Amino acid sequence: MSFLGWVREIVDGVDSFRIGMGLTARYIVENLADKGEGAAPTIDYPTVKRELPDGFRGHLFNDVDKCTLCRMCQRACPIDCISMEGEQNENNKFRISRYDIDISKCIYCGLCTRACPTGSLRMTKTFEVDPKNTENGRGGRFLFRMNAEQTRRRMTSDEVDRLNAITCRKSDDLSDDDRVFLAEIEDHANGTILFGRYGMGWYVPEEKARVDAIRAEKKRLKDEAAAKAAAEAAQANPEASA
Repeated sequence: MSFLGWVREIVDGVDSFRIGMGLTARYIVENLADKGEGAAPTIDYPTVKRELPDGFRGHLFNDVDKCTLCRMCQRACPIDCISMEGEQNENNKFRISRYDIDISKCIYCGLCTRACPTGSLRMTKTFEVDPKNTENGRGGRFLFRMNAEQTRRRMTSDEVDRLNAITCRKSDDLSDDDRVFLAEIEDHANGTILFGRYGMGWYVPEEKARVDAIRAEKKRLKDEAAAKAAAEAAQANPEASA
């Protein structure tokens, strides 16, 4: 490095130090006067929270009671973080049985909410990862299935609704009848606890890994079947493939 270059670096460093200390001094004065941009640069979070603007995009929430399983949100999602399933109840009526949002993939673009025809999917005004939900009576953000893998037996629609309602309450508030009901359907042999743990995109790591593995295997089998069908079609009609 030349002598002039060395001097230039020293001058630049002194200038940066001057600008930084000037900004610090301004904030100190404004805080002492309790006004201006420098006043209270931080807040006492989480006891104090800032008011979020109207255009804020928080976590996704789907009111499954309004959802028709049209899959428009799933098609609109650019990174495939939404998946859903449906099943027939005991009255042969079709209902949504699972609606998953993988928030580890979500980019908060809001395209899915615009595609939703019923308005059941929206973005909340929350930025904290909190699995609690009391907006539609389905606590733990979990939509239980009648034939859920984590239960010992298939449940009726009334039992599913009861289980969803139980998850809205604290464990200490459960009645003896509720505890007996849970004991009959929980499958502790598989190390699975039912409510307030996972679902609707809020997974414990072990459950998320299991679900991701199942989805990956289903996709692999689907791709293999499609490739096999294409190969068979090409063999049956070689002129078309040529």
